[in-house]
Amino acid sequence: MTETTEQLALGRQKVVEDLRVLLADSEEMLRLAGAVPGEGVDALRERLRTHVDALQETLSDAQSAAHRRYRAAAVNTERYVRHNPWQAVGIAAGIGFVLGALAAR
Repeated sequence: MTETTEQLALGRQKVVEDLRVLLADSEEMLRLAGAVPGEGVDALRERLRTHVDALQETLSDAQSAAHRRYRAAAVNTERYVRHNPWQAVGIAAGIGFVLGALAAR
């Protein structure tokens, strides 16, 4: 993986974690708002419930998309290794050599 790809993956991971925190906080606010009476609070409560539901759906969609991309990458990697076994062995040996050299320092 390139450095840019790794940064994008970490950025996506951070966004998903932030969405989880936002979802948990929103659900807690919704639970606390349930005890407060009033017309304005009812409208706020309904809007918050709509946002929480939308956020849950978005998070679920993001997780599904990430799982599909991971699965596709795994299938493509396996296909490459099966079609190019000697290149795969060479790449693995090169990576092992570099990691070994770094670990020896």
